[in-house]
Amino acid sequence: MVFRFCSKSVSPYTGEPYGIFVAVWHLIRDKRVTSQEEADYWENRAWFEANLPIPPYYAEGNPLRAITWFKQSPTVHPLLERLSFYQNLAAQYGLQIVLESTDSPGTIIYQDEFQIAATRQPAATI
Repeated sequence: MVFRFCSKSVSPYTGEPYGIFVAVWHLIRDKRVTSQEEADYWENRAWFEANLPIPPYYAEGNPLRAITWFKQSPTVHPLLERLSFYQNLAAQYGLQIVLESTDSPGTIIYQDEFQIAATRQPAATI
């Protein structure tokens, strides 16, 4: 079982709901938050970038339109406590974040200790 936190808004690029990191980034990008919240965002983002590996396909612009999913249970995941910043900021601005989970995320094209990335496209297109 893998899980992800995502918004109800669907990415026109992947055809899947935006993940929590991108959904909250849109609040920052669109200047909908206070300067203190933006500073807190950058602090939290730096922590995640230092502690959660960035899948290499992002450097190429995510050509396979992969979706990342957390491994383990959403109630015991080691990064969940830090993720609460994103959940709280989203809630404060009325951005609904939901928990999705699945046993069938698609074709796995990447994985590390914390997450997998999967695509609904066949693996042969890699």
